[in-house]
This record gives sequence, C-alpha cells and structure tokens, in this order.
Amino acid sequence: MDIINNKGFDNFNDGSLTVAIGSFDGLHRGHQEVIKEAKNIAEDNNMKSGVFSFIPHPLKVLKPGEAPKSLINHEQKASILTDIGIDYFLRQKFTTEFSKMGFKEFILDIMINKLNVKHIIVGEDFKFGHEGMGHVNSLSYLGNKYGFEVTVLKAVKLNNEKISSTKIRNFIKEGNIKKATEYLGRYFQIEGKVIEGDGRGRNIGFPTANISVSTDYVLPPNGVYAVYVIYNNKKFKGITNLGFRPTFQGENYSFETHIIDFKGHLYDTQLKIEFVNYIREERKFNNRDELAEQINSDILYTNNLLCYNK
Repeated sequence: MDIINNKGFDNFNDGSLTVAIGSFDGLHRGHQEVIKEAKNIAEDNNMKSGVFSFIPHPLKVLKPGEAPKSLINHEQKASILTDIGIDYFLRQKFTTEFSKMGFKEFILDIMINKLNVKHIIVGEDFKFGHEGMGHVNSLSYLGNKYGFEVTVLKAVKLNNEKISSTKIRNFIKEGNIKKATEYLGRYFQIEGKVIEGDGRGRNIGFPTANISVSTDYVLPPNGVYAVYVIYNNKKFKGITNLGFRPTFQGENYSFETHIIDFKGHLYDTQLKIEFVNYIREERKFNNRDELAEQINSDILYTNNLLCYNK
C-alpha cells in the first residue's frame, strides 16, 4: 500500500479510483466494513482502492478541548489498511483553512480533479465540507451531477447497538477490555518505545519493559492486564501494569510490561502491547516476596488465559 499525503494529490495518476472517506478514528468493525466494501468494488470494476482520511482528527483543530483520546495512531492504521489490501492511504492534513472548504469544492477539487475518483463509499452518518453541511444526500446529488457512483452503508451493530469509537473508548476507560475487543474486531493495541527504568522488576526476578507512549491514547484504569507483546513481528505473552507501583511508593505514572519467558534487551526498541483481559487492581504489598508471589500467580493466570485467546 502507498501512503500519499495531500501535497502529493496533484501528482496522483493511477487511473480511476474507488475511495472510502471518513475519519476512521478507531478503525473498528464498522469502519472496516466501509473500507472492505471499497476494496471489493474496486476489484470488481478493475480500479484501484483508496482510503481518504484526515490528520489530525478534525476536532483537534476545531475544538481541541473536545478532541477524543486516540484508539489508534497513523502507523497502526496504515498497517491494518495494508492487511485489508487497500492500494492507497490518502491523508489530508486537517487545518483551519481546510475546514472552511465547502462540500462541493471538496468533491470537485480533490475527489474528481486531483484523484479521479469514480466511486465513493461512506457510512450512513457521513458529513463533510464546511461545518459538516454536506451529507449522504448531498453526496448522491453530486454523484449524479458529476458522474461518480456513491455507496452508503448502514451502521454495523452488535448486541442491537451501533458500533462507535465513543462506545469503544468508554469500554476501555471502564476496563471492559473484552467488549472493546469485540467492537474493534481486534485487540486494543498501544505502541510505544522502551525507556530506561529503575530496575526494580529485574531485582525481584521479573524484568519489565518501561514504555513511553507518544500517542495520546485512551487508557484503561490502573491495574494489571494480560497482554500480548509484539516485538520484531513476533508475539509473546505478557502482563502489563498501569499505575503508580504503590509497593515501591511510586509517585510517577508508569506503563510496565513483563514479557513471559523472554530473554534479551529491549531498551530503545518499539513494542506493541495488545490488551486481552483485566486481571486485577493495582495494590500495595507488604514486601517484595508477597509481590513476587502475586506476579507468579498473574503469570500463571495469563498463560492459561492466552492459550485460548489467539
């Protein structure tokens, strides 16, 4: 898959294009249905497929105080789109100036003149253009007038309720990792860089990777979680602790992961942490032996759990 930022739109020249348009801020199961439909339509009509999205999320520009925490970063999004089989990830930088573009201008200038789009796929609640004045009926009208097809998909539902990024964020904030996984269609994943820690985990026999995260992810509650750790394209079992390490009278928030049965150095490398299930709350132990005993219990639980969660 090729990634093309808006500065490269003028030079795009690869025939007719079928495009799914949206923020796709969670790339959840509902978003994936829209994107897979674009891929299928493109293949059926001998066209290239594309996903058109925005950097950053529009609310970060228009209403920063209301902007949601991230469920996924742009690198993770590109990886998933590659796996789906999309040909082009078209990334529009969202600015105050861009937000003032009318919906008709957006279609004519970008979709038609620059990208040669012949088919657009959106969800039923899609809005576009200045102040969201364009909607699916506007899009269909413009399609009839300017000669491109429009496909509008109904919202995907689970448990008789619409899948949304807002619901998924709430599941994660509540610690309902299983529900978040169900609605995302994959494990919730946080990507970060391993930084130098104080070595306390290693001193009690359970070395941890201390992870620094640059993306403003939504985070689960403090506690211990069963996770998968992806390192060098290999998947390992692990346990992650989020919180303040009360046994050691920690004052700073930490994101620490112990990778089960892993030997090696991880400092300054990138890890992806997939949250599978909540294990327990973070709590203070009387001494290191009590903590080590509990960690052994957490590892045993995680090993058994992850045998049935691939």
